[in-house]
Amino acid sequence: MSESTFQFINTPSQLEKACIEISKCRVLCIDTEFHRESTYYAEFALLQVYGNNQCWIIDPIELPDLAPFWDIMANPDILKVFHAGRQDVEIVVKESGIMPLPIFDTQVAAALLGYGQQVGFGNLVQRITKRELAKGESFSDWKARPLRAKQLEYAADDVIWLMPIYQHLKERLEALGRLKWLDEEQATLCDPSTYEIDEDNVFWRVKGSNRLKGRQLAVLRSLSAWREQQAQRNNIPRRRMIGDEQLLEIARRDKLTLDGMSRMRGVNPGFVKRHGETILNVWQAGVDAPEESWPKLPSRRHNTKGTELRLEMLDTLVRLKAEEGEIASTILASKSDLSELASWGYRCKGEPPEVACLHGWRHELVGHDLLRLLRGEICLHLNPNTGLPVITDFSANEAS
Repeated sequence: MSESTFQFINTPSQLEKACIEISKCRVLCIDTEFHRESTYYAEFALLQVYGNNQCWIIDPIELPDLAPFWDIMANPDILKVFHAGRQDVEIVVKESGIMPLPIFDTQVAAALLGYGQQVGFGNLVQRITKRELAKGESFSDWKARPLRAKQLEYAADDVIWLMPIYQHLKERLEALGRLKWLDEEQATLCDPSTYEIDEDNVFWRVKGSNRLKGRQLAVLRSLSAWREQQAQRNNIPRRRMIGDEQLLEIARRDKLTLDGMSRMRGVNPGFVKRHGETILNVWQAGVDAPEESWPKLPSRRHNTKGTELRLEMLDTLVRLKAEEGEIASTILASKSDLSELASWGYRCKGEPPEVACLHGWRHELVGHDLLRLLRGEICLHLNPNTGLPVITDFSANEAS
């Protein structure tokens, strides 16, 4: 493995030559550096690419037109490897208008192999290759030019070492028959709609939205959509327009006036002067929304007799299956999913709740047995020799 050797690309002729070589690769490791602290959209500052034992660092500030590279990213015969690639893919989609398919996300793959649900890249490199990557440039100003040698070496390492990580994880997924699991887990990452802004539903992201109901949620929906539009138009973070706490407070009001708004903590006079009348109109539109259009919070099941005991049994089964499959139990089934199942399991009537652990590979690995446990078809007990929980299958005993 070469030590941070790369070509720095910042002229059109260099880019053209580099893309000739990049296009020959069948697997490309991709990373980006960006800033998002003071803008709505990520400020694209650096692009790192590795393939066929070569590394290229491309400067999108000096080279705003990366069309030759985006053509390569559109090639379905080239696999694009990312680590925790959601924001990297978002940048590619915004800059080029294309989805860089197919994708292999090493963070997702690692989660399916027992490395933890959101393992960091440096941690993964250390565990798999025993190499400890430098951390000193994590908070660099990637927009500043010229870039320092240490910055470029740090950036190169992010893709140079991504290749052996990808190769190791792919081999293990293949050996365990889990490549199809990866496709399921990456479905959202690979869906173009993931990168489209749904203004009508951004209100669910407002911290505390689950404390509102009925008309208040309708008002919050109107306010949040307006804030999203303004943040995009001005390319500033949502909170810079108006904070979540203030949106919630306005949504709760039975009556709203400019004077009342100006007296709210966290709402400055300049905001009221510029946007106050518009906010009043947006608030009123939410108030006037017909009742049948009001957003509804997801229904919650109430605790029933024995729910907590059932929850403990379900959780034990999940941990047993996780240990058998060498995978983190939190990836198999979330606590909220198990709570839904535990509540439904009081009578086991009707269809089971719509929870992730009852679908796809999770159903195969653990979901089917969770339902069987609730229906009394299998049980958990302690092995007297080991003191560990084991599963007894009643249907197997009856068949024999």
